[in-house]
Amino acid sequence: MLTAYRDVFLYRELSKKLNIHTSMLCRYAQGLAVPSEHNTRKIINTLLSKEVVKEFLYRYLSKCGWDLSKALSHPKVLNILNLYISDRILSSLVGSGLKVLISLSETSALITSLVAVRLGLPIFLIPHNEVRSSAEVSDMISKSSLRRGDYVAVITSMLTNENLNIVDEFISGHGLILKCLMSVILVDRNLEKDVGNLTLFDYLIP
Repeated sequence: MLTAYRDVFLYRELSKKLNIHTSMLCRYAQGLAVPSEHNTRKIINTLLSKEVVKEFLYRYLSKCGWDLSKALSHPKVLNILNLYISDRILSSLVGSGLKVLISLSETSALITSLVAVRLGLPIFLIPHNEVRSSAEVSDMISKSSLRRGDYVAVITSMLTNENLNIVDEFISGHGLILKCLMSVILVDRNLEKDVGNLTLFDYLIP
């Protein structure tokens, strides 16, 4: 995490956020020293807080010229998002019986697959529009680990009205129970209240 944050933060900025001396942070980042358990927890908790992850993402997007696909394809950004989303799901849904992570078939799939590996959960990709209503979808579901009544979480890089309609149609059409919806970017702000009333909802950038 420190090497990722160092791409967009100065050591003195991280030192102020973490209350750890800059020289020690430099040694941690370079692998020359191992932080104590106390400092490890402090680093993880601070750098995975929503406010700091949000600031990291804004800075990375700015560095990439606000090219979302470029930012979300960078391994360091993917790793931070993986850790953040995994941590949110674990802290909010532990013991909930979550069965499957669901993603739209776009940049979300890469993020979702990383989270799925980290949480040890299967993943299902909602097919593109042209095959979404065909018998092919039913065949895909029958061969997957999805079953009616399963608790699922949806992860998307960008939530729009259109994406939400696709997710809603898929969830309700196959008798699934949505436990949470995680999005990196919320495009249509009017969705926040509607989705928040239905399930656990989290996003980083409005």
